[in-house]
Amino acid sequence: MSHYVLGTAGHIDHGKTALTKALTGVDTDRLKEEKERHISIEPGFAPFRLPSGKEVSIVDVPGHERFIRQMVSGVAGIDLVLLVVAADEGVMPQTREHLHIIELLNIRAGVIVLTKMDAADPELLPLIEEDLRLLTKNTVLEGAPICRVSARTGDGLDSLVHTLDRLVSGMSPRQSEAPFRLPIDRVFTIRGAGTVVTGTVQSGSAQTGDELEILPGNLRVRVRQIQVHGNAVPRATAGQRAAFNLTMADADRLYRGQTLTDPGAWSVTDRLDARVESLPDLDFTLKQRARLKLLIGTAETMAELILYDRKEWGPNEKAFVTLRLREPVVAGRGDRFILRRPSPAATVGGGEVIDPYPPKHKIRPESALRIEQRLSAGLEERILEALRDRLLMSPEELARHLTEPEAAVDTSLKKMEQDGRIVSFFDRVASTDHLQERERRIARWLANYHSEYPMREGAPKAEVISRLLQGLSTREASRLLDFWSERGSLRQDGENLALPSFAPHIPDRWSEKADRLLDQLKGKGITPPNWKILLEEAGIPPEVGKELRPYWIREGMVVPLTDEILLHHEVFNSAVHQVVEAIRRNGPQSISDIRKRLPASRKYLVPLLETMDQRGITRRLGDLRELVNERKNP
Repeated sequence: MSHYVLGTAGHIDHGKTALTKALTGVDTDRLKEEKERHISIEPGFAPFRLPSGKEVSIVDVPGHERFIRQMVSGVAGIDLVLLVVAADEGVMPQTREHLHIIELLNIRAGVIVLTKMDAADPELLPLIEEDLRLLTKNTVLEGAPICRVSARTGDGLDSLVHTLDRLVSGMSPRQSEAPFRLPIDRVFTIRGAGTVVTGTVQSGSAQTGDELEILPGNLRVRVRQIQVHGNAVPRATAGQRAAFNLTMADADRLYRGQTLTDPGAWSVTDRLDARVESLPDLDFTLKQRARLKLLIGTAETMAELILYDRKEWGPNEKAFVTLRLREPVVAGRGDRFILRRPSPAATVGGGEVIDPYPPKHKIRPESALRIEQRLSAGLEERILEALRDRLLMSPEELARHLTEPEAAVDTSLKKMEQDGRIVSFFDRVASTDHLQERERRIARWLANYHSEYPMREGAPKAEVISRLLQGLSTREASRLLDFWSERGSLRQDGENLALPSFAPHIPDRWSEKADRLLDQLKGKGITPPNWKILLEEAGIPPEVGKELRPYWIREGMVVPLTDEILLHHEVFNSAVHQVVEAIRRNGPQSISDIRKRLPASRKYLVPLLETMDQRGITRRLGDLRELVNERKNP
């Protein structure tokens, strides 16, 4: 069965609460202060069964201008609005403001209810109705039924009920296949039962025993019991007002504005790309980075307005903007919100979330155009856009990022893979075009790297990943690099990456001097000068020498004894041969013994023998050296 929520709206003391009680028998003013002051402060809720058998919930919202947040919290999840206007007063300031909010929240159906008919002046009624028709012109309530009722006498209630039944029968059901989401509007504790949260289920469903998550806060809870208007039920579905009795929930950490969700199905965000529109009767403009109150669902936070194609946002203007939020919220594509000036308090406008997890944009007109294009983009286009920003994502991550049902995303992904527009990597997918573009970008970057460092084997993998594969885990990045290596567009040498056609080499401008340096090194035998001195004598700059040294070591042209002592490979092999021969003939040898064959100081002999130890040729026994394995001798 589909469930719907009706909400009242209108000026203070125009009879919204009395009308709700007349229809349902429930007094929605439950707070002591509300009864003492005879005004609604918090939204109230009441069940209502229509003649057709359809079950609806009525949300009775405050009418006072100081309680706009509570009003928005109440009507944010409704399907149909009852704009209540007292017949003895007519249109008043909050009538207009509430109508603006209804429009901005995109509530698409409603009824105008003239209350207090028992106190009305019959001669003024035509003027009031004409005023209402002018007020609602070009709004969702243009041409809406006007029902005259008296909550005190009951006159007109039957007609109103049948009108509501007819309108509700023509409405589409709430989205129930999407992941469960319930914006919390109340938190309280019941002795013996524990923590209870209430709200209107925006999408999906949840049942007793489910493990759920509360965001922001990342709090895991379990459903002990669910009630709908005081009656225990096994499951609550989209469109129902429900109370969830939760275990593992600390009431002190819960508050209105959080959201009860399926675990992992939703994420918080502190940035929103949005389409906004301002009210036509504003008498001021908003500048770049203006700070506004954002009211979305049941949450309220300060937001910084980022404009891209203009310096000011004026009355009756639409714009594509980014909102930077002080506190994170849960939001989905298509969610509606209200923007208010903090002081002096006034509703500025509102809008629609286009992307709840947007990339960062530069302040230029093209950014507004990009946001606008996302508004009309289909699911497949939005999948490709998300994969441009994130490159690799799982189907579950895409569904959460796009705030779409997983089934819809899976269906699109299967079709897109058949068309060759995406590629699967185990449990991840990537856009084929974006993947190829990233591949080309890495190839260009490697070509520049090889040009700058021609003597290196390649670029360190870690550097490529940090520069060009940001946002991917090491495992995901490795999968991509393996994929490109298998395609032949990259070559992996240990922890280095290179283009397949690249081979390390000494640049032509230094090759002649390097050859002379190598010959000089060979001629110095086992006691060469310091490496820095050799570079100076050869006329090779230190920065080139810093690259040349490891290149020669890898190529086997030189053998490092220390950071500053290098031996030509032929000199090293000759020295090793002489040490090995001495040990074979005379047994273990000391440094003094070896100096008889190799006339060099300890400065050279000690690192030479240590290098032989490291290579497994010799082994130290106190002050002596012995051979480790004859087969390892050169």
